[in-house]
Amino acid sequence: MIIQSCVSAAAALVLLGSVLTTGVAASAESRVRAAADGVSAIEARPNDGSGYWPDFSNTGYANTPANAGGLGLGAYPGRLTDYAPNMSADKPLRLEFPDNSVISFKRFLALKVTIYGDNLTFVGCLFEGTNPNDNLVQIYSDSNIKFLYSTFKPSSYSMPPGNDGTVSSSHSKPGTPFDKSWQLATTMKEAVAVMDHNDIWGNAGLEMVTGFPGRPSTWTNNYIHDMADTSHDVYHHDGIGPQSEGDGGPMIVRHNTLASLGNTNALALQGSGVYDHISFTDNYVSGWGYALSIGVTNNATNITVTDNVFSAELEQLWGFLYGNIWGGSARGSTWRRNLIQARTGDGNRTYSTRDNGRYLWPTGSESHTTDYTG
Repeated sequence: MIIQSCVSAAAALVLLGSVLTTGVAASAESRVRAAADGVSAIEARPNDGSGYWPDFSNTGYANTPANAGGLGLGAYPGRLTDYAPNMSADKPLRLEFPDNSVISFKRFLALKVTIYGDNLTFVGCLFEGTNPNDNLVQIYSDSNIKFLYSTFKPSSYSMPPGNDGTVSSSHSKPGTPFDKSWQLATTMKEAVAVMDHNDIWGNAGLEMVTGFPGRPSTWTNNYIHDMADTSHDVYHHDGIGPQSEGDGGPMIVRHNTLASLGNTNALALQGSGVYDHISFTDNYVSGWGYALSIGVTNNATNITVTDNVFSAELEQLWGFLYGNIWGGSARGSTWRRNLIQARTGDGNRTYSTRDNGRYLWPTGSESHTTDYTG
């Protein structure tokens, strides 16, 4: 069972504002750096060699730099150490660590990994296995959990089926077959996750606490792609989520690649309760059913959706925003500078090259020459 919380905005606003300020600065720095290299957000795609967006070149255990997370660790040493002998994708694996532990450069192979201990940080680790319709990683932490530069994948494949490393995600179905997939990583208690520079694929969602007052969940620089079993309807194909109750937030989702074929949402906030203080900025989004779901009724507050690239690269079933549900400035929400990226041969046939670089509004699928102001 995932535990969610309704936000009292006043308590969360100070911390969220400071984190958002940091996020904006980091986003601006990445844009300046990319511009200096002759690449911009609208020009770049994951795995195109530019490194602008999170992709195989800059996420996951093999790309761990020195001092990741400011922890003073070295860079990826060239190989991982097995956590235990005789690990198997057919057997569960129970991990118990003292609170505040840092676990680095370990390989965990299991049917299901259960994690016990609070304020744990995993750096440069590999979690792999096969657990269809269930959790690959199940987390029993009271307050905090961090995964930095780690990889979550099926054990049967080294690369996602259909993705040769030149596209954001496979353009063809089914991806990882159901019987070789895993479904979720799930927080079972009140731990708020920090997810940064992780490579995550071959699954169907990430069911983690969205945040509590003063403690936003944070998703930055992750490569979430190649959902499993995309030819069938056994799974909901969610990137971040599902969260199906509502009453969630604060949450920061910044500079991620969220790209896959699938039937539901890259950001899967699918409940009828109030979502509050959700920030979705500077992300590359392509594919899915409706790419974003920010609730199923028009009651969300203080939602920020800015500076994202909504790419037509992958086939999309319906649209970029579920139900065109957008409360706008009257509810403290902001939608600005969100652009369509469209190229010849893209899978989303709603758009053509004439739409490239034009603005996406939350009120429909058509592109616009001017930004949204509501």
